[in-house]
Amino acid sequence: MAYQPQVVDAKIVSNNPKTGLFEIVAQLKDRTVCRLIYGKDVEGATVPTHINRLLKEPCPICRKDFLCNCMTKFKEEISSQALEMAGTP
Repeated sequence: MAYQPQVVDAKIVSNNPKTGLFEIVAQLKDRTVCRLIYGKDVEGATVPTHINRLLKEPCPICRKDFLCNCMTKFKEEISSQALEMAGTP
């Protein structure tokens, strides 16, 4: 069974209007909390640049209780759901 992230809550936690950078903290259905960092591309569209899993729960994919890069595979899917909930600043 493949991992299917589902965002249940998303909030904008920081915003820098000068550079166009902002952060969203998203909570997933499996209690995982992730921080998504967004920037602007050449055309001015919002693109996710980084995703970090906040260490409140073990990773739902590899079950590690420390830093891993498993969430980068699902960055686009989590990002689209989080932007839909929180919007852009």
